[in-house]
Amino acid sequence: MHTHRVSGEQAAAAPFPCEIAVDDMPVASGGHYKPGKAVTASVYRAKISGHSRVVTVSWSRDLFSHAFAVTVTGADGASAECRVDLRPWQFWRRAGSRRVELSGGGGSTTVRVLWDLRRARWHGAAAGLPDPRGGYYVAVEAAGEVVLVLGDLRKVALRRAYPSAPPSLAAVPVARREHVFGRRRFAAKARFHDQGAVHDVAIECAGEGEDVEMAIGIDGEEAVAVKHLQWKFRGNQSVTFGRAKVEVYWDVHDWLFAGAAGGARPALFIFRPIVLSSASAGASAPLLSGVDGAAGATGFCLYLYAWKLD
Repeated sequence: MHTHRVSGEQAAAAPFPCEIAVDDMPVASGGHYKPGKAVTASVYRAKISGHSRVVTVSWSRDLFSHAFAVTVTGADGASAECRVDLRPWQFWRRAGSRRVELSGGGGSTTVRVLWDLRRARWHGAAAGLPDPRGGYYVAVEAAGEVVLVLGDLRKVALRRAYPSAPPSLAAVPVARREHVFGRRRFAAKARFHDQGAVHDVAIECAGEGEDVEMAIGIDGEEAVAVKHLQWKFRGNQSVTFGRAKVEVYWDVHDWLFAGAAGGARPALFIFRPIVLSSASAGASAPLLSGVDGAAGATGFCLYLYAWKLD
């Protein structure tokens, strides 16, 4: 594994690398999440009624239920949301459809969300991933076209949406958001691409006062090591795996300087996969499984929010 470091001052001056900016990926309603609740969101760019729209599909899970929400947002800020709570005793909600109205662009568009989770297979609690791993579909249909299909039951979804046509232009995944909790060590099962393999990400902090260190590991191998973190609380580093690389960005300012309120705001870690060659193979294949040459061009990023517990 090869690395290239950039200092915090240099990183602050660099342009933001992702298509979806941090300000467009809200952390949480009210600014906080509760430990024990797994939350993730995937963001796509899709063509709806001839306009580019941002479609966000979020999943959450706690001890008692699952939930998912589909939000469609236009360039003018107008949005429409469909939220479905999946409680164990409400079997009828595991399959269905719902319509919402999206205004803007000189008119209104009816967006229909269809889903079938009756046979969904879920990740185990230890994985920390609330979205299904198979046996399901969630589809978004608008203006007579299916603009997005998630899950492995794509053919079933398209039959259910008939007579709406399959997408003429596939929706492009541009961002994914995960949350992790800890005191000194933060561990997550995360994907570097929306359809990619699940990887083990570990973030560890050690030391006190002016001698704080941080290490970021990927699949058990140290990828980033930062000493004197109080001087390098923002920065980025390139990590190369074979013929592919991941750009890692971090901002841990609130961990170090927010005082007693530091736990109320998370540190932010951004992982941006970049394919150096369309012929990438060998060591790069497991890391960027599911990523093609377009992934780097679209600016896909994984946002990992790390919340410190008292």
